[in-house]
Amino acid sequence: MALCPACGFDNPPGASECPRCHLASHLFEPVREAAGAEGDPRYLAAIRDILGAVDAGPETDSDAPEPSAPTVAKPAWFPGLPASGIAPPPTHPHHPAGLPALPPAGDVPALRRQIDELLQLARRQGLDLQQFGERAREGVLTEDRERLEGLSRELFVNLAAALTTDYEEILGRRNELSGLVPTETLDLEMEGSRAALALGDLAGAQRRLRHLDEELSELEEQWATVQILVAEGELIATTIRELGGDPAPGLGPLGEGRRLAQEGNREAAERVLARSTLALWSVLDPILLQELARLKQGMVGMRGRGADLTPAVATLRQLAADLRHRNFAAAIAAYRHLRAAVDRTAVSDAVRA
Repeated sequence: MALCPACGFDNPPGASECPRCHLASHLFEPVREAAGAEGDPRYLAAIRDILGAVDAGPETDSDAPEPSAPTVAKPAWFPGLPASGIAPPPTHPHHPAGLPALPPAGDVPALRRQIDELLQLARRQGLDLQQFGERAREGVLTEDRERLEGLSRELFVNLAAALTTDYEEILGRRNELSGLVPTETLDLEMEGSRAALALGDLAGAQRRLRHLDEELSELEEQWATVQILVAEGELIATTIRELGGDPAPGLGPLGEGRRLAQEGNREAAERVLARSTLALWSVLDPILLQELARLKQGMVGMRGRGADLTPAVATLRQLAADLRHRNFAAAIAAYRHLRAAVDRTAVSDAVRA
């Protein structure tokens, strides 16, 4: 029996892939090696070779830049995602539509109370109330019912618009999470907020939206690692495709990790997703080494033409630092920046020629 390095499942002899997470069996050993390694000497050797070829000096631990700080990568940053064929998260079926129910007009005392309540809500919402405050004072002094009614409705519309904007922002954050984790509780709150807005209950909507914001922030913090690992895996898969490769052998653990996350099993999801990035990186490994060899020839050509290699060398050193610390997303960003610089110079030289 061969133990899958991604999900820990005992695989029967001769199996072409793990029955649980579908990691290709020929990637078992590369993933184990990558999981136990401190760095990837092949990449570092390739980068040292490029630096030597352009007389830029050796790449060492002491002079390499700091690794790029990992961030919560969002699928929206990468228009081609999700690249693994996983459907994007669904949008919430109920959006606020049209103008909420306007407050009924009353006599002057009722309108004054209504305006006071709306002003308090608007202050909590952080709206600029300078013009409204002045008009409210004028209306109170003159006890002009028409003026007070107009002010009440204008305040209501502005506040409702601000709360609807908050609703849409929270909805977007919820949709980002819904493709990864269970959001049933949030969905009930979202529906309550939508209903409150539709009924013109702005105080209730504001209260629910603030509660939703707190719940979402807590959920985002809890699942940040899963979000990073999923986006990183999708980015690696996209890069494999860009370079003419097939990420399918290493895609299985990414889907398994997402399934575990949807079930709410965060710890298991993080473990499998961490190995999924190693599996996909094992697929990218030989392809990226070939690409580095191509970029080496490009940089040697740039040096021969007297081009300024300082930015490209700095990016190359950053790539080495990110690879050493296994910050794969940052390493791919550095590689793409380097590729663009080298290819752009080659195109410019061809045009001039």
